[in-house]
Amino acid sequence: MQTFLPVPDFAESARVLDDARLGKQRVEAFQIIRALDGVTRGWRNHPAVRMWRGYEPALLRYGLAVCDEWDRRGNADTVRAKLADHAREEGRRVFLPDWVGDDAVHASHRSNLLRKDPDFYGRYGWSEPADLPYVWPV
Repeated sequence: MQTFLPVPDFAESARVLDDARLGKQRVEAFQIIRALDGVTRGWRNHPAVRMWRGYEPALLRYGLAVCDEWDRRGNADTVRAKLADHAREEGRRVFLPDWVGDDAVHASHRSNLLRKDPDFYGRYGWSEPADLPYVWPV
């Protein structure tokens, strides 16, 4: 379980993901929201869930940015409506987690993406080695 943010901007993070990971990010964002809402219990202590605790509206924005990119690529989407069901915060100011913009977090995501698919992600010219551990801002 992971939300990939190789850069601080949610839409740009979605744009750089390969199709397989982009599709999974829609589902993972939804699963994390459900865990934070207490709907599911299995992942509630996972660091990917804990890093978004208290920032559910920002996670919703991330999930919607991923859905936007998924749609832009011409894929059918079934997750946006599920995310919208959790949009209680719609219209309120959205505060980003403190770790958005922390280069150690974003560099660890770039590194792990490079490890997962060096051919695809190598084209971005990221300077990180492909063996950094994830930085979990919890």
